[in-house]
Amino acid sequence: MIRWRIGRDPLWNELDNLQRRMDGLMNAVSPWRPSAELPLWGHARLFPLLNVKEAGAQYVVTGEIPGIKTGDLDIKIEGDTLTIKGERKAAEIAESASYHRRERALGMFQRSLTLPKTVDPDNVKATYKDGILTITLTKSAAATPRQITITSE
Repeated sequence: MIRWRIGRDPLWNELDNLQRRMDGLMNAVSPWRPSAELPLWGHARLFPLLNVKEAGAQYVVTGEIPGIKTGDLDIKIEGDTLTIKGERKAAEIAESASYHRRERALGMFQRSLTLPKTVDPDNVKATYKDGILTITLTKSAAATPRQITITSE
């Protein structure tokens, strides 16, 4: 088996040259475009940002979801997977107004995460205050560790 070495193979050199020329063309059309030297995934943002902590017999998931109404959120649990869906809607602006900058993302979002152990879907509590969603999930009885006593014969 021959290992490919980027920069030494003519095919890779041609692809690298093509990428540089395309970047030059795109920068000429839109100069604010981010540099291609950063990988594409470097610009991606996960939304909502989540923290998951284990507190005894519970998992507590907190997420930053500012500016969204509780009616626009949907939380589901399937097995050991928690899914948060929602929609951030655009604010109404007057017809005579226009944006100078618009950085806040709008539209549908979905975030799923796998919990370390299964939870009891009937014992879940979700609260939303000041843009922070807090979901408290109780571990299922099968996932809770039990102490086994040893008897001698």
